[in-house]
Amino acid sequence: MKSNGLNRIKIMIIVISFVAFTFLCTYFLFFSKYSMNKFRVNNYEKEYVLNYGTEYNPNIQVCYGNNKNCQELEPTVEGTVDPNTVGEYLVRYKYTYKNKEYILDQFVTVKDTEGPTIDIKNEDKLKVCPNGKVLNLDAEIKDNMDGNDVTTEYDLDGELLSITLTDKAGNKTVKEINVNVIEDLKPTITINGKKNMTVTIGSKYEEKGATASDECDGDLTVTTEGTVDSNTKGEYKVTYTATDKKGNTVSATRNVTVREKLPGEKVIYLTFDDGPGSYTGELLDVLKKYNVKATFFVTCKGDDSLIKREYDEGHTVALHTCSHNYSEIYASYDAYFKDFNKVRDRVKRITGYEANIIRFPGGTSNEVSSNISMKTLSQKVLDKGFVYFDWNVSSGDAGGQTTSDGVYYAVINQLKSGSSVVLQHDIKKYSVKAVERIIQYGMDNGYTFERLYEDSPSCKHKAKH
Repeated sequence: MKSNGLNRIKIMIIVISFVAFTFLCTYFLFFSKYSMNKFRVNNYEKEYVLNYGTEYNPNIQVCYGNNKNCQELEPTVEGTVDPNTVGEYLVRYKYTYKNKEYILDQFVTVKDTEGPTIDIKNEDKLKVCPNGKVLNLDAEIKDNMDGNDVTTEYDLDGELLSITLTDKAGNKTVKEINVNVIEDLKPTITINGKKNMTVTIGSKYEEKGATASDECDGDLTVTTEGTVDSNTKGEYKVTYTATDKKGNTVSATRNVTVREKLPGEKVIYLTFDDGPGSYTGELLDVLKKYNVKATFFVTCKGDDSLIKREYDEGHTVALHTCSHNYSEIYASYDAYFKDFNKVRDRVKRITGYEANIIRFPGGTSNEVSSNISMKTLSQKVLDKGFVYFDWNVSSGDAGGQTTSDGVYYAVINQLKSGSSVVLQHDIKKYSVKAVERIIQYGMDNGYTFERLYEDSPSCKHKAKH
């Protein structure tokens, strides 16, 4: 029995000795590796991703020693990283302590990982279509690599608008805002060619149609109603209509006059510059009395109602100048058209008619436009689609003639056997007083009276410069 007990004790001693031996071996082989004098590393990533434009600062920490005493080491660095150039880089860190060398290789990838940013300036005033299209976004969009060259997509869910920005690297940023959806935005329609046209009987009328678009829906289909019979004298209307997806409708009308061919001889075109004025109403009464149509080259002066009456009573409302200030008008080509557009806008506002017939202040052959060339200006006018007329019969009422008799005789003594374009001014009382007698003389001597059309016989002075 004692022999068995001794054997057990011996076995236990052997086991305990083995465990102790194993522990000591483990301690010396592993624990001492990190606790004795060794290189120790923190904050090291072998594969390191750097966002484009960001400073490369990996903050690797290497020291030599143990837990209680570890001397920090400065490396020798081989290789560089350009944070502003996408690509892959190798950076090697070498640490040395008492002739012992330790090497760390870091593989750095510079890539764009940051999404764009958006700063909306008019968030509370955004106009958003039912299809999610934003009409007036005022925003500052930035991307660290692509600037503002990013893709913008909109998605509307009820009144919640999601704006998704995607840069060229595929990074996305989503901005969500509550918006008011517009429902009643009307489309716009534009007549191709001239809104008001005149053709002579027997000539070909070419229907040019119209185009329409909607800020939300893009281009729209245009329907046309009305026809023009160019073989029958009369006034015709062609109406163009377009409707967007929400049912908003817009229309525009082209007015076409089909008239008889003008006689080849003895036509008087009465034209009046610088109005309307105090005597324009009296002049309109005389013209109405004899059913004579005339042409008024208007300015920005006088009552709107007189221009409206001229148009409504079938006269040609043409364009002269807004200010009639020669030094301002002819200061430059831009100055001329700036003044010109003002009077054109006035006529359109009053009548809805887009006038295309003009007369230069002082005529094409004036000598006051020294800052610009009238040859050049007249060509610019033609290039823009306008028609200009001078005159071949001067009443002299702008200088020289100061009485009704003087104006009357000046006109009838210059009448031509063909077309006579008469220059008068409806702001001159004595000139207006002469009109009735001029009409009577013309009718008594086989003349007809016409207003100027765009295709009327040309009457142009030769530009002097």
